[in-house]
Amino acid sequence: MSLAVKVDAFLANFWGDPKTSIERDLVLNFKKLLEEGALDHQERMLNLLAIATSLESQPLIEFARSELVELGLTEEMILEAKQNAAIMGMLNTYYKFKSFLTPELVSEHYNRAGLRMQSLMKPANGKERFEQMSFAVSVVNGCPTCVSSHERALSDLGTSKEKIHDLARMAAVTKGLVTLKV
Repeated sequence: MSLAVKVDAFLANFWGDPKTSIERDLVLNFKKLLEEGALDHQERMLNLLAIATSLESQPLIEFARSELVELGLTEEMILEAKQNAAIMGMLNTYYKFKSFLTPELVSEHYNRAGLRMQSLMKPANGKERFEQMSFAVSVVNGCPTCVSSHERALSDLGTSKEKIHDLARMAAVTKGLVTLKV
């Protein structure tokens, strides 16, 4: 079954028939981001899984996970994508906290995070894909420090601006779609 058919079936089941122009825009944007663009199919699904986990959307988690299994990714790789939402949730929350403080206060009292982050060193999905997921989840969580840091890391790894832009759009559209389901 083609990806377009699977996406259509998922959206019909998850969403039904969009009734408003906002619903239509979000559904069509989501469909487009999953079916085309600079990201490959594995990258789309890994990032969708990380974003969906961050947004606690079980239907999207199950859809992305089933696609990743079908693509032949290992359980370790799939689990890492899910758990990326947790480690980035911790870091996004902490670095957002720091961004609310004056630079003087940060340098005097909160200069060192002191949080364990070993998982970022040897990711199962490789450095670039881990950075992609970290960037996308940081966009969803609205952490300017982390978004900037992961965008820079992706650029340093040679990731195209088109891929980075697709990741930001995927995070934004998925958040919008999930928000309408609340």
